[in-house]
Amino acid sequence: MKVVLLILLVTISTSLVSCVQTVAADLLSNSLQQRIGDYDVRINTIPMVPISGQVTRINIMMTTVSNIPITDTPITIRISNEREELARSQPILLSSGHYSHSYNFDKSGLFLLSIDILENPLAGNSNGSNRMLTFDFPIRVSEPFSVDVANLALPIIIAVAAGSVGSLIVLKKLKKSKNIT
Repeated sequence: MKVVLLILLVTISTSLVSCVQTVAADLLSNSLQQRIGDYDVRINTIPMVPISGQVTRINIMMTTVSNIPITDTPITIRISNEREELARSQPILLSSGHYSHSYNFDKSGLFLLSIDILENPLAGNSNGSNRMLTFDFPIRVSEPFSVDVANLALPIIIAVAAGSVGSLIVLKKLKKSKNIT
């Protein structure tokens, strides 16, 4: 009996702790990653599932394949839907391989985040060594209501599990009391 209560208590407390969102030291946990040539680009969004009508922060991290931050390299950020380009940034010089870009998606759907990198900005165009690399990342944007329903799934599962364990305990007690008399 004590073991069952202990398991129930541990399960509920673990579930509650996992519901609390914490900020990790690594800004790009749960990120999408692409590698082209010597560049490794990762992005993530805050919130993790962007919501239409709310500002989304897009975090970008660029390193070499040996995990050395890319600095002083110009990038351009483009956001488009399936038909047209919605936003384009001015050229941005990366500082320590990180950059944060804010954008307000006006509707739900699938969007494309493109990061253009001028691979050799100091070289002239005469020998063709000044190459543009493009990294494309899909971003799915949800309606506010669908995100709220998804956030309720875990508490509902916890409540059902706790109710099931509680019912089993009550049934065991009833069975024991009938066996005694």
